[in-house]
This record gives sequence, structure tokens and C-alpha cells, in this order.
Amino acid sequence: MKKAFSSGIMLAAAGLALGGCSQQPEVSSSPQVMSVAESWQGVLPCADCEGIDTELTLVSSGMTGFASTYTLKQRYLGNGHEQDVQTRSGDWVVTRGNQVDPQAVIYRLDPESADSCMSFQVIGNDRLRQLNCNGQPINTTHNIELRHVAEPVQKASGTAAQSMPYQR
Repeated sequence: MKKAFSSGIMLAAAGLALGGCSQQPEVSSSPQVMSVAESWQGVLPCADCEGIDTELTLVSSGMTGFASTYTLKQRYLGNGHEQDVQTRSGDWVVTRGNQVDPQAVIYRLDPESADSCMSFQVIGNDRLRQLNCNGQPINTTHNIELRHVAEPVQKASGTAAQSMPYQR
């Protein structure tokens, strides 16, 4: 009796398991992109002003084949045009290593552009240090670092390619 009862339970469990295999999960026809946005802020040196108030937001799609985008907002301080915000955006990539540190993690803005040469090295979890056009450290006594902002200045969107409005 016990044997028949346990055999019946085993058959019922196997039937439920096999029945579950015949149901196909629903698959969305449009891929959902999970974007992650991180922002950094700081005042970078300027040759003919008091400094460049800089805000960099990097948006990573988290999916291969989807672009990672950035928005860079800069205000030149002490030149009478503090209200003017220069904004640029484009793609960015992560590269590894330079002559000083072969393990350095480097964020390069507009990697395909010959006109743009802005790169930053990741320093710890909360800083980016500006590099020269060759991706090498800049020898200076001036502050060339941006600090991580706890809340992204721009929220991540549904797709990494969407640009986001400036918020202050």
C-alpha cells in the first residue's frame, strides 16, 4: 500500500514536471535595455578663466551591441559667461592600461572621433582623473579630478542612446 501510494505521488510529480515543460515562456519582440547612469562633477583647470565647472554623466546600456553614451556639461567660471553651459554628448568606451599603469581602467569619450580626445582614468570608486589626448597622465599640480555624485545628475532611461536634459 505504501509502495503504491509513493508510486502514485511520483507519477503525479513527474506529470506536473513534464506538463510545465510544454509551456513556452513569453518572449518580448522588442529588447528591453537596462541603463545605468553614473555622474561625476568637479572644477577642471582653465588657461584663461578661474576654472571649468564640469559635469560628466556616463550611461552604460549593460548589453552588448547597445551604445554607451555620455553627456558632458561645462561652464567657464570667472569669464563673464558663467550662465553659458556648453553641452556635448556621444559614445564612450572602456579601455585598459596606459604607459604608467597597464591595469588602469580608462573611460574614453568619442573613441571614433579625431576631433575629440577626452579620457579619464578611474581612481578608486569615487574619482575620475583627466588624461591627455594619448590616454596618459597629465603632469600638473592643478586639480584634474572629478568626484562621483551619489545620485546621477541624469537618470538612466529606457535606452542608452537617448539623450537626457540638463538638471541643476
